[in-house]
Amino acid sequence: MKFADPFKKIDWIAERVKKSQYLVSEHVMRFLTEGKIHITEIEDAILFGKILEIHKHPSRGGSYLILGFSGKKPVHVICAETQNSLIVILFAYIPSLPIWKNSYQRSQPGDKSMGDKRQVCFFCNGEIKQITVGNFDYRLEGQLYVIKNVPAGLCMQCGEKYISASSARKINDRIETSRYSGTEKVFVLEYK
Repeated sequence: MKFADPFKKIDWIAERVKKSQYLVSEHVMRFLTEGKIHITEIEDAILFGKILEIHKHPSRGGSYLILGFSGKKPVHVICAETQNSLIVILFAYIPSLPIWKNSYQRSQPGDKSMGDKRQVCFFCNGEIKQITVGNFDYRLEGQLYVIKNVPAGLCMQCGEKYISASSARKINDRIETSRYSGTEKVFVLEYK
């Protein structure tokens, strides 16, 4: 839906959330299942929040960064409108350093030289730091595998993980050749 002032679209977005006319991305589901954020905190942020930024993408259209509060806790939600007038919640997180100076302001980027190798997240433009992931979930042909101690890039803003092509090949090769170091109990939930 088009608005003369796109920052006023928050009322339209909030109305969709009130009516449960929204979808949640897998990325947000990961944060929910890890206990990093709760669905009511996301809803509160949208219902009582305001649009901080509007992002335009040539093929995906516009998305909105909303700041709201659940109690006193600041929550950022990035959402977009689908083709059938639903809202899709793409990301939800608690704003923090180093990306956010405070809930309302991004940290000022440092001086970037031509040789700057800083990586940024494709999805949210947050800074990527190199880490070792304790557990990395990987699916191949419907089977779940847990890979330990994977070198990866972690987006400090939205939590998206990136692994190198060589690491992906190594993981895939070890799974295909059944080189396992052990098994773990996995909890399975059935949604009915």
